[in-house]
Amino acid sequence: MEESILINAGLTPNESQIYLFLLKKGTALASELASSTNISRPHVYDSIRRLIEKGLVSYVIKDNRRYFKGANPEELINFLENKKEQITTKQKAVKKALPLLSRLQKEKETKTSVEVYEGREGLKTVLMDILGYGDDFVAFGATHKFEEVLPIFSGIFVKRRKQKDQKAKILVVEGENPIKTNLNIYKWIPKEYSLPSSTIIYGNKTATLLWSDEPLGIIIKSKEVAESYRSYFGLLWKIGKKK
Repeated sequence: MEESILINAGLTPNESQIYLFLLKKGTALASELASSTNISRPHVYDSIRRLIEKGLVSYVIKDNRRYFKGANPEELINFLENKKEQITTKQKAVKKALPLLSRLQKEKETKTSVEVYEGREGLKTVLMDILGYGDDFVAFGATHKFEEVLPIFSGIFVKRRKQKDQKAKILVVEGENPIKTNLNIYKWIPKEYSLPSSTIIYGNKTATLLWSDEPLGIIIKSKEVAESYRSYFGLLWKIGKKK
Protein backbone atom coordinates (compact mmCIF):
# COMPACT_ATOMS: atom_id res chain seq x y z
CA MET A 1 0.00 0.00 0.00
CA GLU A 2 2.81 2.41 0.92
CA GLU A 3 4.53 1.84 -2.41
CA SER A 4 1.37 2.52 -4.43
CA ILE A 5 0.85 5.80 -2.53
CA LEU A 6 4.38 6.89 -3.37
CA ILE A 7 3.95 5.97 -7.02
CA ASN A 8 0.71 7.95 -7.14
CA ALA A 9 2.60 10.85 -5.58
CA GLY A 10 4.95 10.90 -8.57
CA LEU A 11 7.80 8.55 -7.65
CA THR A 12 8.85 5.71 -9.92
CA PRO A 13 8.57 2.10 -8.64
CA ASN A 14 12.34 1.99 -8.06
CA GLU A 15 12.34 5.35 -6.26
CA SER A 16 9.44 4.17 -4.10
CA GLN A 17 11.20 0.95 -3.10
CA ILE A 18 14.41 2.76 -2.24
CA TYR A 19 12.68 5.52 -0.28
CA LEU A 20 10.63 3.02 1.76
CA PHE A 21 13.71 0.90 2.46
CA LEU A 22 15.58 3.98 3.73
CA LEU A 23 12.68 4.95 5.98
CA LYS A 24 12.73 1.48 7.56
CA LYS A 25 16.50 1.04 7.67
CA GLY A 26 17.64 4.54 8.61
CA THR A 27 20.77 4.77 6.44
CA ALA A 28 22.22 2.47 3.81
CA LEU A 29 24.99 2.18 1.25
CA ALA A 30 24.11 1.89 -2.43
CA SER A 31 25.35 -1.71 -2.39
CA GLU A 32 22.94 -2.56 0.42
CA LEU A 33 20.08 -0.88 -1.43
CA ALA A 34 20.85 -2.93 -4.54
CA SER A 35 21.02 -6.26 -2.70
CA SER A 36 17.96 -5.62 -0.51
CA THR A 37 15.63 -4.27 -3.21
CA ASN A 38 16.87 -6.43 -6.12
CA ILE A 39 17.36 -3.26 -8.15
CA SER A 40 20.54 -3.24 -10.22
CA ARG A 41 23.35 -1.00 -8.98
CA PRO A 42 23.16 1.42 -11.98
CA HIS A 43 19.40 1.83 -11.49
CA VAL A 44 19.92 2.34 -7.74
CA TYR A 45 22.32 5.21 -8.39
CA ASP A 46 19.99 6.70 -10.99
CA SER A 47 17.00 6.54 -8.62
CA ILE A 48 18.98 7.96 -5.72
CA ARG A 49 20.12 10.86 -7.89
CA ARG A 50 16.51 11.69 -8.75
CA LEU A 51 15.40 11.35 -5.10
CA ILE A 52 18.18 13.72 -4.04
CA GLU A 53 17.05 16.20 -6.72
CA LYS A 54 13.52 15.98 -5.28
CA GLY A 55 14.80 16.65 -1.77
CA LEU A 56 13.62 13.24 -0.55
CA VAL A 57 17.03 11.69 0.16
CA SER A 58 20.13 13.07 1.85
CA TYR A 59 23.52 11.51 2.48
CA VAL A 60 26.45 11.57 4.86
CA ILE A 61 30.01 10.42 4.18
CA LYS A 62 31.57 8.09 6.76
CA ASP A 63 34.98 6.48 6.27
CA ASN A 64 34.94 7.69 2.63
CA ARG A 65 31.65 5.85 1.97
CA ARG A 66 28.36 7.55 1.17
CA TYR A 67 25.39 6.52 3.31
CA PHE A 68 21.93 7.55 2.12
CA LYS A 69 18.95 8.53 4.28
CA GLY A 70 15.28 9.12 3.49
CA ALA A 71 13.92 12.57 4.32
CA ASN A 72 10.96 13.07 6.64
CA PRO A 73 7.79 11.75 4.93
CA GLU A 74 6.24 15.22 5.19
CA GLU A 75 8.64 16.24 2.42
CA LEU A 76 6.38 14.27 0.05
CA ILE A 77 3.73 16.95 0.55
CA ASN A 78 6.31 19.67 -0.07
CA PHE A 79 7.44 17.79 -3.20
CA LEU A 80 3.91 17.89 -4.59
CA GLU A 81 3.45 21.55 -3.66
CA ASN A 82 6.77 22.44 -5.28
CA LYS A 83 5.41 20.96 -8.50
CA LYS A 84 2.74 23.69 -8.21
CA GLU A 85 -0.07 21.18 -7.83
CA GLN A 86 -3.24 22.11 -5.97
CA ILE A 87 -4.57 19.98 -3.11
CA THR A 88 -5.49 16.94 -5.15
CA THR A 89 -6.45 13.35 -4.50
CA LYS A 90 -2.72 12.53 -4.61
CA GLN A 91 -1.89 14.97 -1.84
CA LYS A 92 -4.83 13.88 0.26
CA ALA A 93 -3.72 10.26 -0.05
CA VAL A 94 -0.16 11.13 0.97
CA LYS A 95 -1.38 13.19 3.94
CA LYS A 96 -3.58 10.32 5.05
CA ALA A 97 -0.61 7.94 4.86
CA LEU A 98 1.84 10.22 6.69
CA PRO A 99 1.38 8.62 10.13
CA LEU A 100 2.06 5.18 8.64
CA LEU A 101 5.09 6.39 6.69
CA SER A 102 6.42 8.21 9.74
CA ARG A 103 6.20 5.01 11.80
CA LEU A 104 8.32 3.30 9.15
CA GLN A 105 11.04 5.87 9.58
CA LYS A 106 13.76 4.53 11.82
CA GLU A 107 15.24 7.28 13.99
CA LYS A 108 18.52 6.35 15.63
CA GLU A 109 19.39 8.22 18.80
CA THR A 110 22.82 9.70 18.18
CA LYS A 111 24.46 12.72 19.74
CA THR A 112 25.57 14.02 16.37
CA SER A 113 24.26 13.41 12.87
CA VAL A 114 24.88 15.12 9.54
CA GLU A 115 22.56 15.25 6.53
CA VAL A 116 23.55 16.63 3.12
CA TYR A 117 20.95 17.79 0.58
CA GLU A 118 21.87 18.77 -2.98
CA GLY A 119 20.36 21.29 -5.38
CA ARG A 120 17.60 23.85 -4.97
CA GLU A 121 15.14 21.18 -3.88
CA GLY A 122 17.67 20.17 -1.23
CA LEU A 123 17.79 23.76 0.04
CA LYS A 124 13.99 23.73 0.26
CA THR A 125 14.10 20.52 2.29
CA VAL A 126 16.45 22.13 4.80
CA LEU A 127 14.30 25.26 5.02
CA MET A 128 11.17 23.15 5.50
CA ASP A 129 12.93 21.45 8.42
CA ILE A 130 13.39 24.90 9.96
CA LEU A 131 9.68 25.58 9.46
CA GLY A 132 8.89 22.23 11.05
CA TYR A 133 10.88 23.28 14.12
CA GLY A 134 8.37 26.09 14.56
CA ASP A 135 10.13 28.21 17.21
CA ASP A 136 12.33 31.26 16.70
CA PHE A 137 15.82 30.96 15.19
CA VAL A 138 18.96 32.98 14.51
CA ALA A 139 20.91 33.29 11.26
CA PHE A 140 23.91 34.97 9.67
CA GLY A 141 25.88 34.97 6.42
CA ALA A 142 24.74 35.66 2.83
CA THR A 143 21.06 35.81 3.81
CA HIS A 144 20.43 38.17 0.87
CA LYS A 145 21.00 35.20 -1.48
CA PHE A 146 17.73 33.58 -0.38
CA GLU A 147 15.47 35.63 -2.67
CA GLU A 148 17.99 35.49 -5.50
CA VAL A 149 18.35 31.68 -5.58
CA LEU A 150 14.80 30.76 -4.47
CA PRO A 151 12.66 33.72 -5.60
CA ILE A 152 9.28 31.94 -5.39
CA PHE A 153 9.99 29.70 -2.42
CA SER A 154 11.38 32.58 -0.34
CA GLY A 155 7.90 34.15 -0.40
CA ILE A 156 6.29 30.83 0.55
CA PHE A 157 8.78 30.42 3.39
CA VAL A 158 7.97 33.85 4.85
CA LYS A 159 4.22 33.26 4.47
CA ARG A 160 4.41 29.98 6.39
CA ARG A 161 6.56 31.58 9.07
CA LYS A 162 3.84 34.21 9.52
CA GLN A 163 1.30 31.45 10.03
CA LYS A 164 3.50 30.02 12.79
CA ASP A 165 4.59 33.46 14.08
CA GLN A 166 8.16 32.19 13.76
CA LYS A 167 10.51 35.11 14.42
CA ALA A 168 14.25 35.43 13.84
CA LYS A 169 17.29 37.51 14.68
CA ILE A 170 19.46 37.88 11.60
CA LEU A 171 22.90 39.40 11.09
CA VAL A 172 23.37 41.17 7.77
CA VAL A 173 26.63 42.38 6.23
CA GLU A 174 26.81 46.07 5.30
CA GLY A 175 25.59 46.61 1.75
CA GLU A 176 23.23 43.60 1.68
CA ASN A 177 19.47 43.95 1.32
CA PRO A 178 17.62 41.32 3.37
CA ILE A 179 14.03 40.16 2.98
CA LYS A 180 11.55 42.76 4.22
CA THR A 181 9.36 41.24 6.91
CA ASN A 182 8.47 42.26 10.45
CA LEU A 183 9.21 38.69 11.53
CA ASN A 184 12.93 39.46 11.46
CA ILE A 185 15.06 41.70 13.66
CA TYR A 186 18.18 42.75 11.76
CA LYS A 187 21.57 44.02 12.81
CA TRP A 188 24.31 45.02 10.38
CA ILE A 189 27.95 43.99 10.75
CA PRO A 190 31.12 45.06 8.84
CA LYS A 191 31.94 43.57 5.43
CA GLU A 192 34.93 41.65 6.80
CA TYR A 193 32.43 39.24 8.35
CA SER A 194 30.96 38.42 4.93
CA LEU A 195 30.47 34.71 4.16
CA PRO A 196 29.45 32.89 0.94
CA SER A 197 27.03 30.68 2.87
CA SER A 198 24.19 31.14 5.35
CA THR A 199 24.11 29.56 8.79
CA ILE A 200 20.82 29.04 10.65
CA ILE A 201 20.68 27.79 14.23
CA TYR A 202 17.39 26.31 15.42
CA GLY A 203 16.94 24.09 18.46
CA ASN A 204 19.76 21.54 18.55
CA LYS A 205 20.36 21.82 14.79
CA THR A 206 22.65 23.99 12.68
CA ALA A 207 21.94 24.37 8.97
CA THR A 208 24.44 25.65 6.41
CA LEU A 209 23.18 26.73 2.99
CA LEU A 210 25.71 27.08 0.18
CA TRP A 211 24.32 29.43 -2.48
CA SER A 212 26.63 28.29 -5.30
CA ASP A 213 25.85 27.23 -8.88
CA GLU A 214 25.33 23.77 -7.40
CA PRO A 215 23.53 24.60 -4.12
CA LEU A 216 24.06 22.46 -1.06
CA GLY A 217 22.24 22.25 2.26
CA ILE A 218 23.80 20.65 5.34
CA ILE A 219 22.02 19.94 8.64
CA ILE A 220 24.12 19.13 11.70
CA LYS A 221 22.12 17.73 14.59
CA SER A 222 24.21 18.33 17.70
CA LYS A 223 23.40 20.27 20.86
CA GLU A 224 27.07 21.12 21.36
CA VAL A 225 27.55 22.41 17.81
CA ALA A 226 24.33 24.46 17.97
CA GLU A 227 25.32 26.02 21.28
CA SER A 228 28.77 26.86 19.92
CA TYR A 229 27.32 28.61 16.84
CA ARG A 230 24.70 30.33 19.00
CA SER A 231 27.46 31.73 21.25
CA TYR A 232 29.36 32.99 18.18
CA PHE A 233 26.16 34.59 16.89
CA GLY A 234 25.69 36.27 20.28
CA LEU A 235 29.14 37.85 20.10
CA LEU A 236 28.49 39.22 16.61
CA TRP A 237 25.02 40.41 17.64
CA LYS A 238 26.60 42.61 20.34
CA ILE A 239 28.78 44.44 17.80
CA GLY A 240 26.00 44.67 15.19
CA LYS A 241 24.15 47.92 14.57
CA LYS A 242 20.49 48.55 13.89
CA LYS A 243 19.34 50.80 11.06
